[in-house]
Amino acid sequence: MNDRQRAERDGLSRREILVGLGTAAAGLPMVQMATAAEHAPSVNPAATAESDADLVDDHFVSDSSRHFGSQVIHCGEMSGYNVTPISQDKASPCYQRPGNMSNPTVAPLLQKMKEIEGTERAIGAPCGMGIISQTYLALLKPGDRVLTHRCNYDWVMTLFRQYLPSCGVDVEFLDLTNPDELAASLKAKPAKIVHWEPYVNPTMEVLDTPALIRIAKQAGAIVVVDNTWLTPYLFQPARLGADLVIHSVTKYVGGHGNAMGGVVSGRKDLVGRIESAQNWLGGLLRPMDAFLVTQGIKTLPMRMRQHCQSAQKVAEFLQSHPAVARVRYGGLPAWNAKSRFLNGFGGMLGVEWKNDSVHQRLGRHVRLIIEQTSLGDPVTRINKRGEDKDRGIPPRYTRVSIGLEEPEDIIADLRQAIAKCG
Repeated sequence: MNDRQRAERDGLSRREILVGLGTAAAGLPMVQMATAAEHAPSVNPAATAESDADLVDDHFVSDSSRHFGSQVIHCGEMSGYNVTPISQDKASPCYQRPGNMSNPTVAPLLQKMKEIEGTERAIGAPCGMGIISQTYLALLKPGDRVLTHRCNYDWVMTLFRQYLPSCGVDVEFLDLTNPDELAASLKAKPAKIVHWEPYVNPTMEVLDTPALIRIAKQAGAIVVVDNTWLTPYLFQPARLGADLVIHSVTKYVGGHGNAMGGVVSGRKDLVGRIESAQNWLGGLLRPMDAFLVTQGIKTLPMRMRQHCQSAQKVAEFLQSHPAVARVRYGGLPAWNAKSRFLNGFGGMLGVEWKNDSVHQRLGRHVRLIIEQTSLGDPVTRINKRGEDKDRGIPPRYTRVSIGLEEPEDIIADLRQAIAKCG
């Protein structure tokens, strides 16, 4: 019996099932599910970070009609197992090599990513930059054109600024905070691929991704969205038409800072080309990393709720602090008044300081927080950034990754550290 038949059997649409499950997660007895679904208000795609309900989004449809949190636990797992078994065998019956969908350890993670992003196929690599590089080397040839936002993750910028041009690929950087700029560029000259991050690293710009997808697709371009910061729990770009969705699962998806990996999911023809290119590029997602990330993804919904809630509180504290010129966080109306397509903004925020001494010395005085470049795990980290006008990175700017510590402790540590900076 398929999803539609089950829904019709129970007298509920798939949408109503998801609403009912979200209500049950909030504490309503399951016997009241049908009533709750019948009378539930329409779900706001920009659900507040304070909501404790699991994801119920217009763009998220589970093939099994299960809730998001149930899918990341059960999808892809071997029958009878509640912990994914580890297979380190490089060539055994039933699968060709480690790292792809046939490996019994890697497969559960790729199945989960495929399901929660709503895509046809997925493939893994050793890290986020590994899968991004493989994607572009597999899909591009000399003479092709790539359009991207003026700011991306640092090493993606290096790929776009240096390595792709050296291979004969034309890369143009645009200010995608204005979708009309993308439309004008595509009208002037076609592009093979358009790439961006919906919540930009490290500037915290929130790009109008539905509009950008629509413009790029109308022009015939392949849309590649890096969804690392938001995760499928907060946004599923493939549901809106993105062709490929990329994750550094080293970050929020794994969530514990103990494994590395990259995953691209999307159209099966495009992912198939990337998987084929891995034969000559090398670079496979290793079973032990896949095992660790698979354990991490099972707690993704509750972790992202906590990241969102804590980041909102810290952002509001910093916004009111006299040492702060501006806080960049998607949940603050003063920074982001327009976004209506996301369910939250995760744990990443940016701070512009009034005084250079705070910017330079903050890392010396924090006690709980760590001054390091990584993000997306249980530890709160700060990363001092240099100004880059071309990328829109302002002076005296600090990127902050809010972890899973109690927000009151994070705030207390920031307060005492700022005071010591003079």
